[in-house]
Amino acid sequence: MEQLWNNILGLASLFILPDWGSLVALIPVAILLSIVLFLAWLAWRTTTLGPTRRGPGRVTPAPPPGVHMPGASIAPFFAAVGAALVLFGLVVGPIAVFLGVAALVLALLYWGSESMREYDHLAGGRTMLPAVVHGGPPPGVHMPAPSFRPFMAALATGVIFLGLVLGGWMVAMGVVMLVVTLVGWLRDARAEYALAEHADISGHLDALPTPNVPTGTLWLFAGLFVFGLILTSGVIPPTTSSGTAGGASPAPGASGAVASLKPTEASPPAADLAVSAKDIKFDTAALTATADKPFTIGFANNDPSIPHNIDIVDGAGTVLFEGETINGVASTVYSVPALKAATYTFKCKWHPNMVGQLTVQ
Repeated sequence: MEQLWNNILGLASLFILPDWGSLVALIPVAILLSIVLFLAWLAWRTTTLGPTRRGPGRVTPAPPPGVHMPGASIAPFFAAVGAALVLFGLVVGPIAVFLGVAALVLALLYWGSESMREYDHLAGGRTMLPAVVHGGPPPGVHMPAPSFRPFMAALATGVIFLGLVLGGWMVAMGVVMLVVTLVGWLRDARAEYALAEHADISGHLDALPTPNVPTGTLWLFAGLFVFGLILTSGVIPPTTSSGTAGGASPAPGASGAVASLKPTEASPPAADLAVSAKDIKFDTAALTATADKPFTIGFANNDPSIPHNIDIVDGAGTVLFEGETINGVASTVYSVPALKAATYTFKCKWHPNMVGQLTVQ
């Protein structure tokens, strides 16, 4: 019975005193699983979507008189590839970010050239198209109402980008914002589709009214953003030096489970120089070493699940030493080769704001 009780307490400790670093590491897996499930649900909904009179044959669209429909374009695909490369570069390193930005710029330039060709086609040799005052869409054309969803999706994407720098909690908050936006967008599309279906019966195609400012959703986004900052700063869940959340003491018989939790803070190992990283910054902005003599740097990363390292660069920006990246909470010792007497810069390659001066004399 005692062994059974200990097993129950050990299982309960996984939920009462979770390993927050491991939970943050599982966020990408949860996001991927959510995307796969959403795409599967979307595919199922598409196959069962009406109207039933839809035939299997492909219908060539015929726009009403006076309406110009642009041709198919592969530019959005190129733009998506460029954006994906930028996101990938934020994880891999600055070179990949540069390649992603270059690919995205080329894709947008290509998209712009397509737009100019469309304009030239419409202008027909005229330098400027005449201004047109629209009294409404042509018969049979349904114009969707304006929407705040693109603006809200941009906010959510910006929070996700910020989370890639600050940590996993901000990424999670950005994903929640994006999911809320996309669900609202799907609801808008469903309402548009319902109006189009109703027009088959009534013969009159109504438009959705102009939406009000989504004040409630924006306040929700603000709350999620602040909550993400609080989680990233470590205020919640509160920890003590023993590594338990909320100051709770270990449950009886579950000491083995509690002892397996990662430490909440590490000290720099014994070395010639010592540097710690916490709250996305170094604890010192100045180091001094002896010229023409190898030295060591004891480095401690106290930002849970956030990568840090130490690079040493000269005045021209050349990297003379690149330290191994470690995820917090952890520590290591860097062995730096001999440097000539000069003033150098030490920095974290993942976070540009983490920088200091190394004086070799």
